[in-house]
Amino acid sequence: MKITSIKIEKLFDMFDYDISFSNDENVLIITGANGFGKTMILNIIYNLFNRQFIYFQRLIFENIAITLDNRIGIVISKRIQTDKPNVKFRFLVNEEEIDSIEYSEKSENDFERSIRKYLPVEKMRSDMWVDHRTGRTFTFDGLINEYADKLPEEVSKNLFRIRSEETNKILDSIQVHFIREQRLFRKVQIEDRNYREEKDQTIMSESIQTYAKELRDLITQNSRQSLRISQELDSSYPNRLITEREKLTEDEYKTRFKILKEKQDKLKRNGLYESKQEALEYSEDDSKALLVYLNDLEQKIGVFDSLLEKLELFTSILNERRFTFKSIQIDKDKGFYFRTINGKELALVDLSSGEQHEVILLYELIFCAKRNTVVLIDEPELSLHITWQKEFLKDLIKIIKLQDMQVIVATHAPAIVNDNWDLVYTLEKID
Repeated sequence: MKITSIKIEKLFDMFDYDISFSNDENVLIITGANGFGKTMILNIIYNLFNRQFIYFQRLIFENIAITLDNRIGIVISKRIQTDKPNVKFRFLVNEEEIDSIEYSEKSENDFERSIRKYLPVEKMRSDMWVDHRTGRTFTFDGLINEYADKLPEEVSKNLFRIRSEETNKILDSIQVHFIREQRLFRKVQIEDRNYREEKDQTIMSESIQTYAKELRDLITQNSRQSLRISQELDSSYPNRLITEREKLTEDEYKTRFKILKEKQDKLKRNGLYESKQEALEYSEDDSKALLVYLNDLEQKIGVFDSLLEKLELFTSILNERRFTFKSIQIDKDKGFYFRTINGKELALVDLSSGEQHEVILLYELIFCAKRNTVVLIDEPELSLHITWQKEFLKDLIKIIKLQDMQVIVATHAPAIVNDNWDLVYTLEKID
């Protein structure tokens, strides 16, 4: 499922926007001056499909209409009665309403009481909350994004419940991955078992180090799966050889082995596979055994197909970026690291801010965002050299084809557009 259009009336009581995906690239680039609502549009999509409906209680707008393919629509309208805004959500299929939900000031008050009850935060003034553990402050919108999914399930169900199963399916049909402006640091789980349970079990960590560890774990998972399949196939090989009835021609053998050899070379280059299979001489008498051999080998290394495709794209884009005298290397024990042209390994945090932004952005797009997801990217140009900004869209389209996802970008940088103005919607006030 994909988003086909977004129509907003009186955002901030000033702006009307009618945005549609009118291209085949599955990319929409939103540009405009500061204060026109680029990031707000991303937040609208994120909060809607993450069922954080209370977000719209504070947002200033009159109507929001989001259309999905298959003639599915979601209409959000807001009315104010005696300074108490009420937000109504209508869910449509073929222009027929199938469900509606309404939120009022009571919903917001319920949310605030739940936050106070279950989390150590305090409201300092009308739109500022503070976390007593960390001293971090949040606006109400930030509070929703930070804590809504951390409330007990019974509270979440009461605040964000959906009556209709069909409506649940509509909301579940769009999975959203938000790559926010602040991406050099991210939350990670605390592994210390002695850490007090009443405290938040997460800390802020450098994203690039966290992602290197995640890739290491992903490689380990694939390797273990390949080993398990290998053991199962090896143990059953004699029986399968005896019962096999098909045979393999010489041309079929050479073609299939060539493909496997190329894949093995890629796996070895990325540090994923060490075993090297030598080409066996073909004979018709051995064709049945060769068939079983190739079938087994394809299963053993086929485990890595998806990971390998992502790694090839990830490393090729970064190394084509020609980072100054350095290149990225994949390693089963480190995930990834960088090496200078002199062979010296660099600490990941020693990369420049721009280099880290580039690595993190690409990693999130290729490894974190799932297939068939709507990806929201806020200011991809941060800290990037103008040359890298111009290459961003070309790289993004490659990733979209691999991941089959839809991307909405909010940016200030004309270089990101790079003459692809057919992909752009410019926010402006129309008198």
